[in-house]
Amino acid sequence: MKNWISKEKKDAKDFDGRRNKGSGNQWFRPGDLSIPGHNLLIECKQTDKKSYSISIETLEKLYSEALFSYKIPILSIQIKDIEVVLMFKEDFKKIILKNLK
Repeated sequence: MKNWISKEKKDAKDFDGRRNKGSGNQWFRPGDLSIPGHNLLIECKQTDKKSYSISIETLEKLYSEALFSYKIPILSIQIKDIEVVLMFKEDFKKIILKNLK
């Protein structure tokens, strides 16, 4: 099984969601994962290299797809064995910081 498929399956389990058919390649079903009951658009990326480069095009695509879907864009990245989640700062402030008060 390809590593990116394993990443999507693991994220679907970790986020209690399901993989989108076509891995988000259809305009009416953007993103790699759907999470029932939550307004998140999750895109999964994986590499076995020592680094992963995020381009402005990737971020703009993620943002515009999330905006179109009325969802919050999330980028889930695995670099070797380390996993991180990337959010836009305004979304982080609205969700995370609001819950800390």
